[in-house]
Amino acid sequence: MNNQASNSSSLSDTDAAARTSEWPSFLLLAFVGLPVAMTLLIAAYGFVVWLLQILVFGPPS
Repeated sequence: MNNQASNSSSLSDTDAAARTSEWPSFLLLAFVGLPVAMTLLIAAYGFVVWLLQILVFGPPS
């Protein structure tokens, strides 16, 4: 039983360590990854609209 108690305390220590190591990853994703992804997505959408206007629909009138 004492062995289980020491396992649960070490498990909570690793949980706390994992949570503190997750913060840099979260901040990197929130402030670098998502803005870059959204910029690329908006640029791709604009490129598709531009190509459709050139090749299919013609310029807006």
